Amino acid sequence: MPIDSFSAGKIYRTSLSNEVVKEIRKMILTGTIKPGQRINEVHLARDLQVSRGPVREALLMLKNEGLVTHEVNRGATVSILSARDAYEIYTFRAMLEVNAIEMGLENLQDEHLQALSHLLERFAQSVQEANAEELIACDIEFHKVIVSLSKHSRLIQAHSQMDSQVGAMFLTIANELPKRVNRVVEIHQILYDALASRDKEKIIQELNMHYLSTLKELESKLKEAHG
Repeated sequence: MPIDSFSAGKIYRTSLSNEVVKEIRKMILTGTIKPGQRINEVHLARDLQVSRGPVREALLMLKNEGLVTHEVNRGATVSILSARDAYEIYTFRAMLEVNAIEMGLENLQDEHLQALSHLLERFAQSVQEANAEELIACDIEFHKVIVSLSKHSRLIQAHSQMDSQVGAMFLTIANELPKRVNRVVEIHQILYDALASRDKEKIIQELNMHYLSTLKELESKLKEAHG
């Protein structure tokens, strides 16, 4: 599938691998390349109008992010996230965000709430348009605002390093729990209301519920599908 945003000479050599990573990551997160599907380096290089070297480098980077798996005799494939992956991603993310609130709730300002309110509007529009890529972006940005309150650079970095896997989990939810995706505005509105209350115990409770309720539904589906 040709990538319209790329044409010969438009990708500068100095950032070639990074640009290729962005495009392949986008293809994975939007479902253009499906979980478990083998990634054909030759076809990708042709579609992106680059040599196979940058594609190979990009796939190694995506392997480090957990989005790609290298298998003997199969080469690179899009990772299939298991029930255990879901558990680790969501419990770790919940812990980081709860710690961010415990450390930085006093840093919550009206401009943070305004940013979150704007994201809720974007969420609603994305659901209406069935725009998976924008839904993932909104989800990541929403939770980044929460973590930013901590002003703890290493916590923020650890949270950010999970963005791609969170995007992959969002797609898994879209496939396994489509009704929950349709409730994404409602689910994040609950978090927004808790934050607006500035009640620390309420916020922490809702953050834990936000992840653990999703996890409970998802684990059952993933175990049923993948064993």
